Amino acid sequence: MNLYAILTGDLVRSSTVDADRYPLLMQALQQCLAKFCPAGIATPVVYRGDGFQLATLPEQAFNAALQTRLTLISLQSDARIAIAVAPAEQLRADLNQSTGQAFTLSGQLLDDLQQTRWEWLDPQQPFSAAEQLLLQLVSVQLQQLTARQAAVLLAYLQQQRPQHQQLALFFKTSRVNITHLLNQAQYSLIVQVVDYFSKRYQPSAGVPRDE
Repeated sequence: MNLYAILTGDLVRSSTVDADRYPLLMQALQQCLAKFCPAGIATPVVYRGDGFQLATLPEQAFNAALQTRLTLISLQSDARIAIAVAPAEQLRADLNQSTGQAFTLSGQLLDDLQQTRWEWLDPQQPFSAAEQLLLQLVSVQLQQLTARQAAVLLAYLQQQRPQHQQLALFFKTSRVNITHLLNQAQYSLIVQVVDYFSKRYQPSAGVPRDE
């Protein structure tokens, strides 16, 4: 049984996005989602309007959702994202034609999102209360970030956690400023959460993924 993580989302307050910023926002979103599309899996879909969907591996799901939101926050936007880890029996080349429990659960979860910006559902390995709390605490932290903080944290994650001086060169600023921005974003805690959710789904040594 192959498990997939299906991320279904939409932009927050998309109607307030200026028309001249919208194409850039959609392009950045598409590029971010594409980074988490494994070989052989249907490419992400960005719907006309404000919706999107990604099929990825469970161990990549949290990082994908995190970087998606950071991408949008860095452009002064945000998203609601519903993550479901479950079988996707009919994962076709076109996500619009794909079916399975993972797709159904992700869509239903997004419909039920109210105050929170993301939720995670895994019938096979249900989240504990502590894991759900951790997920929401990170979400609250993301909502407090400035666009600059989000951009620096995003680059830190995308560039595989480089030295601060390397990021300083990338952003054409000082190392002290980069360190300050990362600390404000609570980067050391965020990366620990990324690692936690990744390891939660790592297959045990010698155990195939589909067992």
